[in-house]
Amino acid sequence: MSILKPLMKFYPKYLIAILLFCGFVDASDFGIIKGIITDSLSSNPLPYANIFLSNTSMGSTSDEDGEYVITDIPAGPYELTISYIGYQQQNISVNINGGDELIKNINLIPQTVQAEAVLVTVQAKGQKSAINQQLSSKSIMNAVSSARIEALPDANAAESVGRLPGVSVTRVGGEGTKVVIRGVAPKYNVITIDGIRLASSEAGDRSTDLSMISSSMLEGIEVFKTVTADKDADALGGTVNFKLRKAKKGFKLSLQYENRNAEFAGSRDKDYFSRNIYISMGLDKDSEYKIIPSIEARLFKNRLGIFMQTSIDRKNLTSHEFAANYDNKTNDDSTYITQSIGLSHLPRDKERKNRAIIIDYKLSDGSISFANFSSAGFTEQFRRSERYDIGSNAHFYEIGNSSSEQDITNNILSIEKQFSRFHIETK
Repeated sequence: MSILKPLMKFYPKYLIAILLFCGFVDASDFGIIKGIITDSLSSNPLPYANIFLSNTSMGSTSDEDGEYVITDIPAGPYELTISYIGYQQQNISVNINGGDELIKNINLIPQTVQAEAVLVTVQAKGQKSAINQQLSSKSIMNAVSSARIEALPDANAAESVGRLPGVSVTRVGGEGTKVVIRGVAPKYNVITIDGIRLASSEAGDRSTDLSMISSSMLEGIEVFKTVTADKDADALGGTVNFKLRKAKKGFKLSLQYENRNAEFAGSRDKDYFSRNIYISMGLDKDSEYKIIPSIEARLFKNRLGIFMQTSIDRKNLTSHEFAANYDNKTNDDSTYITQSIGLSHLPRDKERKNRAIIIDYKLSDGSISFANFSSAGFTEQFRRSERYDIGSNAHFYEIGNSSSEQDITNNILSIEKQFSRFHIETK
């Protein structure tokens, strides 16, 4: 210890270099296994497959592209085991030499199950990767795949999260806005996009309004219900992570369009440019509509991916409320006296615009991606209410108007790289 202190004081950079050299000097004694897990019939990649070396603690799971890597393997013979729900397990004998990089691409064969009755749906098929992700997770978590989100189209991301067990949704005007995890209030839950935390959408609250996120832009949803060392300390209920979509193989151009006519109380005029666009599509200022154009492509032998999508929608979220106050002056459970009754009519006009641009480039043993997500919303609300005060024989009227705007932008740069002895991931 007496020798280390002066070294740290006068030669810190040399000491760090020596320590790093010591960490790499024995790299030749270890090997690496890497490859891609695919379906033997369709050749599609199988994400979140389990790959491990039998009778050891070394293993990994495949990523969304089916790629896996196991590092720091001491030289010697091993049995490589690959398992995936709905496929036959494979056991392969491998021999690792020091400093070698062994490539093992595995084609898994679908496994048939004999039973009295089997019901197969597209949703279940697309959810297989999410189920494998849950099984391989080191914490209590649930996941929703993009296939399931598309099979059950929801108004927004809050509605999609609400389909998971242990999660409920709070609503405004019938539309889901925030999530309650395991009965814990929304302000005690953390919302992230690709691992980056979203800012609060409320002035005096830490909760986040999820109605501003379009579910069509999502590759998947993860809900973590345990507080682990890598989670924020204020995530008492849990963490919801939205994974933005990345471009698939090939080129795809799509347009989703919905339109419902409705009379909006308190509807506001749009500018000339927007109004002409909507009228040309058969829309008017009193319409409920949803327009989602998107384009995606993978270029340069699928290394470069570009995904762009815009979501524009308008909804009538008018609601009615009934309230009553009562008292029990005699402390008798069977005797209650009504004090007042209130009726409210709440017309709401909500407009929202979402945009996502994701560019990713695949490196050897890694990737670089940039994501831009933005959401802008405007809500105008009128309030007409009447209250009858029975005790004082009074009748009160109230009328009011309020508006609110939400605007959020996230830019995420992610770099992931696998080196011989360590893995780097930064955002």
